[in-house]
Amino acid sequence: MTATFSDFAQDLELQPYWWEDAPVRPLPPVEPPARIDVAVVGAGYGGLSAALTLARGGRGVVVFDAGDPGEGASTRNGGAVGETLRVSFPALTERHGLETAIALYREVRDGRAWLDQFIAGEAIDCHYARVGRFVGCHKPQDYDRLARDLELRQKHVGFDAVMVPKAEVHTMIDTDRYHGGRLIRSDGNLQPAMFHRGLLERAMAAGANVIGQTRVTAIAREDKHFVLTAGGRRVVAGDVVIATNGYTGPELPWLRRRLIPIQSQIIATEPLPPATIARLFPGNRQQGDTCNLHYYFRTSPDGTRILFGGRAGGHEINDPLRRGTHLFRRMVELFPELKETRVTHSWAGFIAYTFDHLQHMSFHDGIHYVSGCCGSGVVMATYLGHKTGLRVLGRPEAETAFDRPYRTRPFYTGTPWFMPAVMCYFGLRDRWRI
Repeated sequence: MTATFSDFAQDLELQPYWWEDAPVRPLPPVEPPARIDVAVVGAGYGGLSAALTLARGGRGVVVFDAGDPGEGASTRNGGAVGETLRVSFPALTERHGLETAIALYREVRDGRAWLDQFIAGEAIDCHYARVGRFVGCHKPQDYDRLARDLELRQKHVGFDAVMVPKAEVHTMIDTDRYHGGRLIRSDGNLQPAMFHRGLLERAMAAGANVIGQTRVTAIAREDKHFVLTAGGRRVVAGDVVIATNGYTGPELPWLRRRLIPIQSQIIATEPLPPATIARLFPGNRQQGDTCNLHYYFRTSPDGTRILFGGRAGGHEINDPLRRGTHLFRRMVELFPELKETRVTHSWAGFIAYTFDHLQHMSFHDGIHYVSGCCGSGVVMATYLGHKTGLRVLGRPEAETAFDRPYRTRPFYTGTPWFMPAVMCYFGLRDRWRI
Protein backbone atom coordinates (compact mmCIF):
# COMPACT_ATOMS: atom_id res chain seq x y z
CA MET A 1 0.00 0.00 0.00
CA THR A 2 1.41 3.36 -1.07
CA ALA A 3 -0.23 6.47 0.31
CA THR A 4 -0.86 9.42 -1.95
CA PHE A 5 -1.77 13.02 -1.25
CA SER A 6 -5.42 11.96 -1.51
CA ASP A 7 -4.94 10.02 1.73
CA PHE A 8 -4.48 13.32 3.53
CA ALA A 9 -7.33 15.67 4.34
CA GLN A 10 -7.41 18.84 2.25
CA ASP A 11 -7.05 20.88 5.43
CA LEU A 12 -4.16 18.73 6.74
CA GLU A 13 -2.67 20.24 9.90
CA LEU A 14 1.14 20.15 10.11
CA GLN A 15 1.09 20.56 13.88
CA PRO A 16 0.28 18.20 16.75
CA TYR A 17 -3.24 16.96 17.20
CA TRP A 18 -2.63 17.48 20.94
CA TRP A 19 -2.60 21.24 20.40
CA GLU A 20 -6.32 21.16 19.56
CA ASP A 21 -7.11 20.84 23.27
CA ALA A 22 -3.93 22.32 24.74
CA PRO A 23 -2.29 24.89 22.45
CA VAL A 24 1.28 25.86 23.23
CA ARG A 25 1.21 28.92 25.48
CA PRO A 26 3.36 31.75 24.09
CA LEU A 27 5.34 33.53 26.76
CA PRO A 28 6.90 36.74 25.43
CA PRO A 29 10.59 37.54 25.82
CA VAL A 30 10.95 39.81 28.83
CA GLU A 31 14.03 41.17 30.49
CA PRO A 32 15.19 38.67 33.13
CA PRO A 33 16.57 39.67 36.51
CA ALA A 34 20.27 40.51 36.42
CA ARG A 35 21.00 38.00 39.19
CA ILE A 36 19.16 34.76 39.96
CA ASP A 37 19.68 31.69 42.08
CA VAL A 38 19.17 29.11 39.33
CA ALA A 39 18.94 29.40 35.55
CA VAL A 40 17.16 26.54 33.81
CA VAL A 41 17.65 26.23 30.06
CA GLY A 42 14.76 24.44 28.37
CA ALA A 43 11.06 24.58 29.29
CA GLY A 44 10.05 21.01 28.47
CA TYR A 45 9.22 18.31 30.98
CA GLY A 46 12.74 18.09 32.41
CA GLY A 47 13.33 21.81 32.80
CA LEU A 48 9.92 22.58 34.28
CA SER A 49 10.08 19.65 36.67
CA ALA A 50 13.46 20.86 37.93
CA ALA A 51 12.15 24.43 38.17
CA LEU A 52 9.09 23.35 40.14
CA THR A 53 11.20 21.43 42.64
CA LEU A 54 13.65 24.31 43.00
CA ALA A 55 10.97 26.98 43.37
CA ARG A 56 9.20 24.97 46.05
CA GLY A 57 12.60 24.50 47.68
CA GLY A 58 12.95 28.26 48.08
CA ARG A 59 15.23 29.09 45.17
CA GLY A 60 14.69 31.93 42.74
CA VAL A 61 14.38 30.28 39.33
CA VAL A 62 14.25 31.59 35.77
CA VAL A 63 13.53 29.14 32.94
CA PHE A 64 14.68 30.19 29.47
CA ASP A 65 13.34 28.63 26.29
CA ALA A 66 14.51 29.44 22.78
CA GLY A 67 10.94 29.07 21.49
CA ASP A 68 7.54 28.86 23.12
CA PRO A 69 7.70 26.65 26.23
CA GLY A 70 6.84 23.06 25.37
CA GLU A 71 6.69 23.41 21.60
CA GLY A 72 9.38 20.72 21.24
CA ALA A 73 9.08 17.05 22.08
CA SER A 74 7.09 17.64 25.29
CA THR A 75 3.92 18.40 23.31
CA ARG A 76 4.77 16.35 20.22
CA ASN A 77 5.27 12.85 21.66
CA GLY A 78 2.87 9.92 21.77
CA GLY A 79 2.06 10.24 25.46
CA ALA A 80 3.20 6.73 26.47
CA VAL A 81 3.87 6.21 30.18
CA GLY A 82 5.97 3.16 30.99
CA GLU A 83 8.77 1.55 32.96
CA THR A 84 10.88 0.05 30.20
CA LEU A 85 14.41 0.98 29.15
CA ARG A 86 15.64 0.80 25.56
CA VAL A 87 18.22 -1.78 26.65
CA SER A 88 16.74 -5.12 27.68
CA PHE A 89 17.47 -6.56 31.12
CA PRO A 90 19.63 -9.40 29.69
CA ALA A 91 21.61 -7.00 27.49
CA LEU A 92 22.10 -4.55 30.35
CA THR A 93 23.29 -7.38 32.60
CA GLU A 94 25.77 -8.52 29.96
CA ARG A 95 27.15 -5.01 29.44
CA HIS A 96 27.22 -3.67 32.99
CA GLY A 97 26.58 -6.54 35.39
CA LEU A 98 23.53 -7.79 37.27
CA GLU A 99 23.76 -5.24 40.09
CA THR A 100 23.64 -2.29 37.69
CA ALA A 101 20.81 -3.82 35.67
CA ILE A 102 18.74 -4.31 38.82
CA ALA A 103 19.43 -0.75 40.02
CA LEU A 104 18.44 0.85 36.71
CA TYR A 105 15.30 -1.22 36.20
CA ARG A 106 14.18 -0.70 39.77
CA GLU A 107 14.56 3.02 39.40
CA VAL A 108 12.75 3.29 36.09
CA ARG A 109 9.87 1.44 37.77
CA ASP A 110 10.12 3.86 40.69
CA GLY A 111 10.11 6.75 38.22
CA ARG A 112 6.85 5.58 36.69
CA ALA A 113 5.33 5.18 40.17
CA TRP A 114 6.57 8.66 41.11
CA LEU A 115 4.86 10.11 38.04
CA ASP A 116 1.61 8.37 39.01
CA GLN A 117 1.74 10.06 42.40
CA PHE A 118 2.84 13.39 40.97
CA ILE A 119 -0.06 13.62 38.51
CA ALA A 120 -2.57 12.60 41.16
CA GLY A 121 -1.10 14.82 43.87
CA GLU A 122 -0.95 17.86 41.61
CA ALA A 123 -4.41 17.12 40.16
CA ILE A 124 -3.12 17.59 36.60
CA ASP A 125 -5.91 17.02 34.10
CA CYS A 126 -4.15 15.20 31.25
CA HIS A 127 -6.30 12.09 30.59
CA TYR A 128 -3.78 9.87 32.34
CA ALA A 129 -4.94 6.24 32.25
CA ARG A 130 -3.22 3.00 33.27
CA VAL A 131 -4.54 1.14 30.23
CA GLY A 132 -1.55 -1.17 29.77
CA ARG A 133 0.73 -1.50 26.75
CA PHE A 134 0.95 -4.33 24.24
CA VAL A 135 4.25 -4.76 22.40
CA GLY A 136 3.81 -6.84 19.24
CA CYS A 137 6.57 -9.10 17.95
CA HIS A 138 7.56 -8.07 14.44
CA LYS A 139 9.31 -11.39 13.82
CA PRO A 140 9.04 -14.84 15.47
CA GLN A 141 12.40 -14.70 17.27
CA ASP A 142 11.34 -11.52 19.07
CA TYR A 143 8.88 -13.53 21.15
CA ASP A 144 11.60 -15.58 22.83
CA ARG A 145 13.67 -12.44 23.40
CA LEU A 146 10.80 -10.63 25.14
CA ALA A 147 9.97 -13.76 27.14
CA ARG A 148 13.56 -14.08 28.42
CA ASP A 149 13.60 -10.40 29.39
CA LEU A 150 10.28 -10.85 31.20
CA GLU A 151 11.55 -13.89 33.09
CA LEU A 152 14.67 -12.13 34.36
CA ARG A 153 12.92 -8.90 35.26
CA GLN A 154 10.24 -10.74 37.22
CA LYS A 155 12.94 -12.70 39.05
CA HIS A 156 15.22 -9.79 39.96
CA VAL A 157 13.06 -6.66 39.99
CA GLY A 158 9.39 -7.46 39.63
CA PHE A 159 7.48 -6.73 36.43
CA ASP A 160 3.71 -6.66 35.98
CA ALA A 161 3.63 -8.17 32.49
CA VAL A 162 2.67 -11.36 30.68
CA MET A 163 3.52 -12.94 27.33
CA VAL A 164 0.72 -13.21 24.76
CA PRO A 165 1.08 -16.05 22.20
CA LYS A 166 0.31 -15.47 18.55
CA ALA A 167 -3.03 -17.25 18.79
CA GLU A 168 -4.20 -14.64 21.34
CA VAL A 169 -2.90 -11.46 19.71
CA HIS A 170 -6.40 -10.48 18.64
CA THR A 171 -7.36 -10.04 22.27
CA MET A 172 -4.78 -7.20 22.31
CA ILE A 173 -4.94 -5.71 18.82
CA ASP A 174 -6.90 -6.64 15.68
CA THR A 175 -4.07 -7.44 13.29
CA ASP A 176 -2.50 -10.58 11.83
CA ARG A 177 0.98 -9.05 11.52
CA TYR A 178 2.40 -9.92 14.95
CA HIS A 179 4.02 -13.15 16.10
CA GLY A 180 2.77 -12.86 19.65
CA GLY A 181 3.78 -10.11 22.04
CA ARG A 182 3.96 -8.86 25.61
CA LEU A 183 1.33 -7.08 27.67
CA ILE A 184 2.74 -4.66 30.27
CA ARG A 185 -0.15 -4.11 32.66
CA SER A 186 1.44 -1.23 34.58
CA ASP A 187 1.90 1.03 31.54
CA GLY A 188 -0.47 3.69 30.30
CA ASN A 189 -0.73 6.97 28.43
CA LEU A 190 -1.73 10.60 28.75
CA GLN A 191 -2.35 13.71 26.69
CA PRO A 192 1.21 15.11 26.51
CA ALA A 193 0.35 18.75 25.77
CA MET A 194 -2.15 18.87 28.62
CA PHE A 195 0.44 17.34 30.94
CA HIS A 196 2.99 19.97 29.88
CA ARG A 197 0.44 22.73 30.42
CA GLY A 198 -0.23 21.44 33.95
CA LEU A 199 3.49 21.28 34.70
CA LEU A 200 4.02 24.80 33.37
CA GLU A 201 1.15 26.21 35.40
CA ARG A 202 2.40 24.64 38.60
CA ALA A 203 5.99 25.77 38.07
CA MET A 204 4.84 29.34 37.51
CA ALA A 205 2.46 29.22 40.47
CA ALA A 206 5.38 28.10 42.64
CA GLY A 207 7.30 31.22 41.63
CA ALA A 208 9.40 30.09 38.67
CA ASN A 209 9.78 32.80 36.03
CA VAL A 210 9.40 31.16 32.61
CA ILE A 211 10.59 33.22 29.65
CA GLY A 212 9.98 32.18 26.04
CA GLN A 213 11.61 33.22 22.76
CA THR A 214 14.90 33.78 24.59
CA ARG A 215 17.83 31.65 23.54
CA VAL A 216 20.78 31.20 25.87
CA THR A 217 23.77 31.65 23.56
CA ALA A 218 26.65 31.49 26.02
CA ILE A 219 27.42 30.21 29.51
CA ALA A 220 30.69 31.11 31.21
CA ARG A 221 31.92 30.33 34.71
CA GLU A 222 33.21 33.23 36.79
CA ASP A 223 34.44 32.44 40.28
CA LYS A 224 31.55 30.75 42.11
CA HIS A 225 28.78 31.73 39.70
CA PHE A 226 27.86 31.60 36.03
CA VAL A 227 27.30 34.35 33.51
CA LEU A 228 24.71 33.61 30.83
CA THR A 229 23.94 35.52 27.68
CA ALA A 230 20.18 35.15 27.32
CA GLY A 231 18.41 37.00 24.54
CA GLY A 232 21.44 39.27 24.28
CA ARG A 233 21.30 40.15 28.00
CA ARG A 234 23.79 39.33 30.76
CA VAL A 235 22.42 37.19 33.59
CA VAL A 236 24.37 35.97 36.63
CA ALA A 237 23.24 32.67 38.15
CA GLY A 238 24.43 30.65 41.11
CA ASP A 239 23.52 27.32 39.45
CA VAL A 240 22.61 26.23 35.94
CA VAL A 241 20.41 23.34 34.79
CA ILE A 242 20.42 22.32 31.13
CA ALA A 243 17.34 20.42 29.89
CA THR A 244 17.38 20.93 26.11
CA ASN A 245 17.50 17.24 25.12
CA GLY A 246 16.86 16.77 21.36
CA TYR A 247 16.99 20.53 20.74
CA THR A 248 20.50 21.08 22.13
CA GLY A 249 22.35 23.67 20.06
CA PRO A 250 26.04 24.34 19.35
CA GLU A 251 26.20 26.75 22.27
CA LEU A 252 26.27 23.64 24.51
CA PRO A 253 29.13 21.63 22.95
CA TRP A 254 29.79 19.25 25.86
CA LEU A 255 26.19 18.03 25.93
CA ARG A 256 25.71 18.16 22.18
CA ARG A 257 28.58 15.70 21.68
CA ARG A 258 26.74 13.19 23.87
CA LEU A 259 23.30 13.32 22.27
CA ILE A 260 21.99 11.93 19.01
CA PRO A 261 18.90 13.89 17.92
CA ILE A 262 16.39 11.60 16.21
CA GLN A 263 13.19 12.70 14.59
CA SER A 264 9.99 10.96 15.60
CA GLN A 265 6.76 11.51 13.68
CA ILE A 266 3.07 11.00 14.30
CA ILE A 267 -0.08 11.12 12.18
CA ALA A 268 -3.68 11.36 13.37
CA THR A 269 -6.60 9.93 11.44
CA GLU A 270 -9.99 11.46 10.89
CA PRO A 271 -12.66 10.36 13.42
CA LEU A 272 -13.58 6.69 12.98
CA PRO A 273 -16.78 4.81 13.89
CA PRO A 274 -16.80 3.68 17.55
CA ALA A 275 -17.29 0.07 16.47
CA THR A 276 -14.13 0.23 14.35
CA ILE A 277 -12.06 1.64 17.20
CA ALA A 278 -13.43 -0.95 19.63
CA ARG A 279 -12.60 -3.80 17.25
CA LEU A 280 -9.11 -2.62 16.32
CA PHE A 281 -8.12 -1.64 19.88
CA PRO A 282 -9.80 -4.03 22.34
CA GLY A 283 -9.09 -2.70 25.82
CA ASN A 284 -7.98 0.65 24.33
CA ARG A 285 -4.33 -0.04 25.23
CA GLN A 286 -1.16 1.77 24.29
CA GLN A 287 0.52 -0.16 21.48
CA GLY A 288 4.07 -0.67 20.24
CA ASP A 289 6.19 -3.21 18.43
CA THR A 290 9.69 -4.67 18.22
CA CYS A 291 10.68 -3.13 14.88
CA ASN A 292 14.16 -1.63 14.73
CA LEU A 293 12.40 1.51 13.50
CA HIS A 294 9.98 1.38 16.40
CA TYR A 295 6.28 2.16 15.82
CA TYR A 296 3.89 3.23 18.57
CA PHE A 297 0.19 3.95 18.36
CA ARG A 298 -2.96 4.48 20.38
CA THR A 299 -6.40 6.03 20.25
CA SER A 300 -7.05 9.67 21.03
CA PRO A 301 -8.26 10.40 24.59
CA ASP A 302 -11.85 10.71 23.36
CA GLY A 303 -11.56 7.35 21.60
CA THR A 304 -12.40 8.63 18.11
CA ARG A 305 -9.07 8.67 16.24
CA ILE A 306 -5.91 6.62 15.81
CA LEU A 307 -2.59 8.32 16.45
CA PHE A 308 0.25 6.43 14.80
CA GLY A 309 3.91 7.28 15.33
CA GLY A 310 7.37 6.06 14.45
CA ARG A 311 10.99 6.93 13.75
CA ALA A 312 12.08 8.84 10.67
CA GLY A 313 13.31 6.92 7.68
CA GLY A 314 16.44 8.14 5.94
CA HIS A 315 14.63 10.43 3.49
CA GLU A 316 11.48 11.51 5.35
CA ILE A 317 12.99 13.97 7.82
CA ASN A 318 12.33 17.26 6.04
CA ASP A 319 9.15 16.47 4.09
CA PRO A 320 5.92 16.35 6.16
CA LEU A 321 3.99 14.55 3.43
CA ARG A 322 6.64 11.85 3.03
CA ARG A 323 6.73 11.50 6.81
CA GLY A 324 2.97 10.99 6.85
CA THR A 325 3.10 8.59 3.93
CA HIS A 326 5.74 6.50 5.67
CA LEU A 327 3.50 6.12 8.73
CA PHE A 328 0.26 5.70 6.80
CA ARG A 329 1.77 2.81 4.84
CA ARG A 330 2.75 0.99 8.03
CA MET A 331 -0.63 1.65 9.64
CA VAL A 332 -2.43 0.11 6.67
CA GLU A 333 -0.10 -2.91 6.76
CA LEU A 334 -1.38 -3.54 10.27
CA PHE A 335 -4.99 -2.53 9.60
CA PRO A 336 -5.87 -2.99 5.89
CA GLU A 337 -9.42 -1.74 6.43
CA LEU A 338 -8.01 1.76 7.08
CA LYS A 339 -6.73 2.18 3.51
CA GLU A 340 -9.51 4.70 2.73
CA THR A 341 -9.06 6.61 5.98
CA ARG A 342 -7.89 10.22 5.73
CA VAL A 343 -5.05 11.71 7.75
CA THR A 344 -5.90 15.06 9.38
CA HIS A 345 -2.64 15.82 11.26
CA SER A 346 1.01 15.07 10.52
CA TRP A 347 3.84 16.38 12.69
CA ALA A 348 7.31 15.60 14.00
CA GLY A 349 9.68 16.43 16.83
CA PHE A 350 13.18 15.60 17.98
CA ILE A 351 13.99 13.24 20.81
CA ALA A 352 17.54 12.51 21.96
CA TYR A 353 19.29 9.16 22.21
CA THR A 354 22.58 8.51 23.94
CA PHE A 355 25.37 6.25 22.77
CA ASP A 356 24.54 3.71 25.50
CA HIS A 357 20.74 4.08 24.98
CA LEU A 358 20.29 5.02 28.66
CA GLN A 359 18.90 8.16 30.24
CA HIS A 360 21.39 10.41 32.02
CA MET A 361 21.37 12.92 34.85
CA SER A 362 24.86 14.38 34.96
CA PHE A 363 27.05 17.09 36.45
CA HIS A 364 29.98 18.56 34.50
CA ASP A 365 32.06 21.67 35.19
CA GLY A 366 29.52 22.85 37.74
CA ILE A 367 26.51 22.55 35.39
CA HIS A 368 23.63 20.13 35.90
CA TYR A 369 22.25 18.22 32.91
CA VAL A 370 19.14 16.09 32.40
CA SER A 371 18.92 14.62 28.92
CA GLY A 372 19.03 11.61 26.63
CA CYS A 373 15.62 10.20 27.47
CA CYS A 374 15.72 7.81 24.49
CA GLY A 375 12.02 8.10 23.72
CA SER A 376 10.90 7.64 27.34
CA GLY A 377 10.69 11.30 28.20
CA VAL A 378 7.20 11.49 29.69
CA VAL A 379 8.36 9.50 32.69
CA MET A 380 12.12 9.92 32.76
CA ALA A 381 12.51 13.59 31.81
CA THR A 382 9.98 14.58 34.46
CA TYR A 383 11.41 12.25 37.09
CA LEU A 384 15.07 13.12 36.45
CA GLY A 385 14.19 16.82 36.24
CA HIS A 386 12.80 16.48 39.78
CA LYS A 387 15.94 14.63 40.85
CA THR A 388 18.10 17.38 39.35
CA GLY A 389 16.20 20.00 41.30
CA LEU A 390 16.83 17.99 44.47
CA ARG A 391 20.53 17.79 43.65
CA VAL A 392 20.80 21.55 43.26
CA LEU A 393 19.06 21.89 46.63
CA GLY A 394 21.61 19.52 48.14
CA ARG A 395 19.05 16.90 49.13
CA PRO A 396 20.29 13.31 49.70
CA GLU A 397 17.24 11.87 47.93
CA ALA A 398 18.67 13.25 44.67
CA GLU A 399 20.83 10.13 44.38
CA THR A 400 20.05 8.15 41.22
CA ALA A 401 21.38 5.16 39.32
CA PHE A 402 21.14 7.27 36.16
CA ASP A 403 24.07 9.44 37.25
CA ARG A 404 26.49 7.49 35.09
CA PRO A 405 29.51 8.17 32.84
CA TYR A 406 28.24 10.04 29.80
CA ARG A 407 30.13 8.84 26.74
CA THR A 408 30.61 10.32 23.31
CA ARG A 409 32.54 9.18 20.23
CA PRO A 410 35.71 10.54 18.65
CA PHE A 411 35.08 13.37 16.18
CA TYR A 412 31.34 13.47 16.92
CA THR A 413 30.15 17.07 17.36
CA GLY A 414 26.40 16.61 17.61
CA THR A 415 25.43 16.43 13.94
CA PRO A 416 24.35 12.83 13.25
CA TRP A 417 25.50 12.65 9.65
CA PHE A 418 25.33 8.85 9.89
CA MET A 419 21.61 8.62 10.71
CA PRO A 420 20.19 8.29 7.16
CA ALA A 421 22.40 5.26 6.57
CA VAL A 422 21.57 3.80 9.99
CA MET A 423 17.84 4.29 9.45
CA CYS A 424 18.05 2.75 5.99
CA TYR A 425 19.89 -0.27 7.44
CA PHE A 426 17.35 -0.77 10.20
CA GLY A 427 14.50 -0.29 7.75
CA LEU A 428 15.87 -3.07 5.55
CA ARG A 429 16.26 -5.36 8.57
CA ASP A 430 12.62 -4.70 9.45
CA ARG A 431 11.52 -5.36 5.89
CA TRP A 432 13.43 -8.63 5.73
CA ARG A 433 12.53 -9.52 9.33
CA ILE A 434 16.10 -10.15 10.42
